[in-house]
Amino acid sequence: MTALALAEPRRLVRSVTTDDGAEIAVYAQGDPDAPVTVLLCHGWTMSAHNWRPHIDALTRPRQGFPAVRTVSYDQRGHGRSTRGAAALDMALLGRDLARVLAEATRDDAPVVVLGHSMGGMAIQQLAARQPVLFGGRVAGVGLISTCLNEVAEGLTVPVDRPGAAVRRLSRARQRVADGLMRSPRSARTVHRLLTGPLSHPNTAPLWRAVFGPGPHTDTVREGARAFRDIPAMAIAEFYAALTTHDCAGRLGALARVPTRILVGTLDCVTPPAQARRLAAEIPGAALQTVPGQGHDLPYERPVLVVETVHALLREMPRSLPSGDLALSGPAAR
Repeated sequence: MTALALAEPRRLVRSVTTDDGAEIAVYAQGDPDAPVTVLLCHGWTMSAHNWRPHIDALTRPRQGFPAVRTVSYDQRGHGRSTRGAAALDMALLGRDLARVLAEATRDDAPVVVLGHSMGGMAIQQLAARQPVLFGGRVAGVGLISTCLNEVAEGLTVPVDRPGAAVRRLSRARQRVADGLMRSPRSARTVHRLLTGPLSHPNTAPLWRAVFGPGPHTDTVREGARAFRDIPAMAIAEFYAALTTHDCAGRLGALARVPTRILVGTLDCVTPPAQARRLAAEIPGAALQTVPGQGHDLPYERPVLVVETVHALLREMPRSLPSGDLALSGPAAR
């Protein structure tokens, strides 16, 4: 496992209020006058806290790259952000992202938007509904462990490996999906199993069954802690919203900016087949498949994610109308 040093959680810098009254907690790190901003969108049941190692690396000076300011936020109903009153669907999360982009980033500096899982779907929803932002305010996109549509497919269809072990994994994922959707009582049971102590015989195996066999113990522990902080019914509600995501035929705007897609070969939630489907929708998108990694790829391989952002920064000047974000030094060649 490649690791980066963890810092303290980011300081809350502002709260962005949505039309339905949700208060979105926003965090920033780095020079406010930096010429480029990286906006980080976390996944289901996680929070901005999970981007700590990436933020520390991105805001550290690096020869040949411009200074970077990072902005991260807690998705509504996660972390310090409130739920709001609107009916929950993925279009709503896309509108939240638009509000954060408008109110928490500079309008005179390009933005690279990076999203994991549900965060990647929010980026797609933004591109589908406000395409004019891409090639303007948004100058690069990273989509990690996410999918174009048919989210439930990942939890119910076996990964492409034969044998009894795969059948057991498929049954476990199906039970979790059914439990989240069936009733409040079953949702609470799933919640209790996924947030139990790692010493419990069911917790770590069930976690790996759902999210893939790759996660290390620290990643499982962090994920269980994040699940514990969100009410069971909120988790179920967000899962139902995820199943409504469908941006097929609507992502033409992403072809106007450098777009990179990452997926782990062992991802059971948004498997490689879905990443390939997503890449096929975006002309020019670069797809990287990472051997031996599951759905928690950003937290298991933070250095790779940071390198992906740097690759987008290298490509960004070609996507900007002004072409004035100059890179210098070895990285520019």
